Amino acid sequence: MSFSADAWNRAKPWYDAILAHPFVRELGDGTLDRKIFLRYMVDDAHYLARYSRALATTAARWPEPDGAAAIARFAAGAVEAERMLHASFLDEAGMELDNLESEPTPTCLAYVNSLQADASLAPVEVAMAGLLPCFRIYAEVGQHLADVLAQRPDHPYAAWLATYGDDAFAEDTRRAQELVDQQAGTDPARLEQMHDAYSRASRFEWMFWDASYRGETWPAP
Repeated sequence: MSFSADAWNRAKPWYDAILAHPFVRELGDGTLDRKIFLRYMVDDAHYLARYSRALATTAARWPEPDGAAAIARFAAGAVEAERMLHASFLDEAGMELDNLESEPTPTCLAYVNSLQADASLAPVEVAMAGLLPCFRIYAEVGQHLADVLAQRPDHPYAAWLATYGDDAFAEDTRRAQELVDQQAGTDPARLEQMHDAYSRASRFEWMFWDASYRGETWPAP
């Protein structure tokens, strides 16, 4: 079994928990409160700016040229498509994507800082393993909700559903997993490091949805 398949099997309880979370259930049926969704969009914009830097750092360290180019493309092209999605929803609410007044939530900052630290300091295959769940979980959620969009083209979150249910995003996910599998090797200690990074990011993915749903903020003194 490939690393990415094994890692997904190990982390799947967190994916199941994400599907069961009221944020995702209400997002799917279109009843999610707009304020909650916009709160998520703002935090996700903060996340994405830093996630793209983690991808770019990982690309610069990747040992194989074609893989490095693919990861750099993820950091540029694929992330830019998501920025456009964020901008469309935030503009509608009178907010500017590149001039957000709020700071990232504690969960957002903890998640992305762990990715950036690994991108700079961890073995490169460990760094990329930690970046995979954002690809895989969003692709899976997008595919899971794809039928909703087909039945309800006027869905209030149709643009979000279309972005992550898109075949191009699924292909980027497949390619990202392929790259990690090619570098995984057979060293048990290194593989366990990779699994730890993948598992940690999968837990953070659930925490990220949850933080937006319950309106997580920084404490005041």
